[in-house]
Amino acid sequence: MSLPAFASGHKKMFAKVQLGSILAEFTGTFLLTFFAIAGTIVLFFHDNFFNQTLVSLYIGTITFLATFFSYPISGSHYNPAISVGFFIANRIGFNRLIAYVCTQIISGILAAVLVFYLFSYKPGVFSEMLTKPTTLIYHEGLMLSTICQSVMMFIVLLLFLGLTYLKKSKLYVASIMAITVFMANFVNLSITNYPLNPAITAAELLLCGNHKAIEALSLWLSPFAGAGLAGIIYYITFIRPVN
Repeated sequence: MSLPAFASGHKKMFAKVQLGSILAEFTGTFLLTFFAIAGTIVLFFHDNFFNQTLVSLYIGTITFLATFFSYPISGSHYNPAISVGFFIANRIGFNRLIAYVCTQIISGILAAVLVFYLFSYKPGVFSEMLTKPTTLIYHEGLMLSTICQSVMMFIVLLLFLGLTYLKKSKLYVASIMAITVFMANFVNLSITNYPLNPAITAAELLLCGNHKAIEALSLWLSPFAGAGLAGIIYYITFIRPVN
């Protein structure tokens, strides 16, 4: 295949993904990342338990609002692992998968940069933001974080796939997903100190940079493992046509 033909084919492929879907995914992921990272920087409580609850509440609330308003437009993924799971489940095509994942990661990085810019005026805050603490000190902690993220994402995605398969109303889907995402992120934050979203994790890892390579890979890849397993189970059980 010649280079012009290759480029033309891919141009047509991405043209199938509506601009509205891309904008919806960009906006939703941007808001999720912004409030998730800002919530970890601006601590309202001395107790870490309440701060984690507040960050999880931010994520759950944004998930509800973004899903309620954008679900008919893009499907409300806002998470690369969710998009990968939907692709494996044969619910979206390859063109939409690539467009969504690229949009989500770029959006997450831009949101993280904005948060760091807004809060870097305080003395010492910027350097503290670049050294985010981690709970993955021992091999047992690394294994626990991997299992936790995989299991939490498996539950979230399988529920999301089931709700959309049953064609529930957007209010019902938004409410159930907001509660599920809130609980999953609270558990994940308690163990890994990171939200359950590779787009947010990628942004924080790139800007923090104080993790070992194995820790960074585990934090970023674990949700994809859970999403992949959920997508496979859904595909075997409820085969749906590609949108």
